This record gives sequence, structure tokens and C-alpha cells, in this order.
Amino acid sequence: MLLETLLPMFALLGLATLLQTLSGFGFGLMVVSSFTLFNIMPLTATTFVVSFLSLFNSVSLVLKNTEQVNRRAFTLLLVSGIPLMGVGYALLEYLSAGMATWLNIILGVAILSCCGLLLAKRKHSVPSGSATGFTIAGALGGLLGGLFSTFGPPVVFQCYRQHWPIHEIRFTLLAVFSVTSLLRLAIVPFGTLPSEEIFVSTLCAVPVILIFTRIGRLIAARIPASFVRLLALSMLSLSGFTLIVRNVSF
Repeated sequence: MLLETLLPMFALLGLATLLQTLSGFGFGLMVVSSFTLFNIMPLTATTFVVSFLSLFNSVSLVLKNTEQVNRRAFTLLLVSGIPLMGVGYALLEYLSAGMATWLNIILGVAILSCCGLLLAKRKHSVPSGSATGFTIAGALGGLLGGLFSTFGPPVVFQCYRQHWPIHEIRFTLLAVFSVTSLLRLAIVPFGTLPSEEIFVSTLCAVPVILIFTRIGRLIAARIPASFVRLLALSMLSLSGFTLIVRNVSF
């Protein structure tokens, strides 16, 4: 891959990692939207990159804190999400073959919808034992995960509505994202395989992820969380809106 492509790729990955570390959400959405907007690589390759690199932010933490995972929610989210992930992946392969414009519009709408979910405030929450909300969130997350490798927003919204300790919420989400990233990688051979240069560039990006994760942890206490959240949502909303405008024929 050419240097003029690698440099913006690493810069966007670093920015997405930094914002994810500071705000707690959005790595997949940020990478998918920015890579698509700036034509860094095809969407099918971008979703592979997101799934692969997401593992470096989640697996090690989950393995050390399995006792804090809400197993009932974890099971419900995966049972409802995994089948829809296959549907989303099949839809991605179908649309990417000759309907890239529609795929970009769907991505833009999905980003704006996810921003709306992430902006929703935690008000009156439903009982933690209710299965319906988790089933719906898992299904929606699975569809988004298959399409754009972004399982998070519906699941984040649902988990943060519960009266759980914050560590239980965090590690339940990380456990779900770890499994879905692994499953998303497992179904890649059934569709468009990433080229050798995409795979090599993804491996080269691992140190970028680790470095910017470390930087984010070092500066987290110095930057207001509300400012970072607003910045992340503003960037996502702008990219989603731009994707729609660029691909809609008036």
C-alpha cells in the first residue's frame, strides 16, 4: 500500500482510538465513516480492519474480568445478534458488488441513527431482568455488526439503561464486542477476502492502536468527558450527513 494511503489511514485510526479511549465509544463508527468518506479502502476491507483491530482494545481486559460480566445479558445479546450478523454480512456483500451508492447512504443513515441513540440520556430504565430489550438491541447490533462491523450503539444504549454498577456495564459490553469481533472475522472467508496488502497494513496499524490507547489513558484525566463526547458525536454526525449528501442525486 502506498505511503500516501498509509499515512492518512494511520492518522484516522489514531484519532478514532484516541476518541474511543477518552469517550468509551465509537471506534468502529469513526473508522468506517472516515475511511469511506476519504476513500481510504473499500468498505468490505474497512470492516475487516475494524473487527481485527477492535480485539486489541477488548480481549485482554475481558479475560482479566470475566466475573464482572452479566452473563444473562451477554447470552441474550449474542443469541439474538449472531443470526442477524450473518444477514448483515450477506447484505454488505450484495450491495458492495454494484450498489455502492446505496451502501454509502445506508451507512450515513446508520451513523446518524447511532448518534441519536448515543445522545439519548439515561432516564427511567426498564428492569434489568427483562429479555425483550436485550433481544431487540442484540438483533439491531447484529445487523449493524454484519454490515459495518459496528455492533455497539444499540447494545451500549440498552446496557446503560440498566441499574448495574459501571464496571458490570463496561465489561459486559467488552465481552460482547470481543465475541462479535471474532465472529465477524470468522465469516470473512465466506465473502470478499482482504488483499495481502490490506492484511499487512492492518498488522502494521496494531502499534498505532496501542500507542494512541496509551496516550488516551494518560490524558483522560485532563480533558472533560463531556467535551470529548460532544466532539466525537459531532464528527460522526458530520461524516454521516456528508456521506448522505454526496451520494443522493437531487
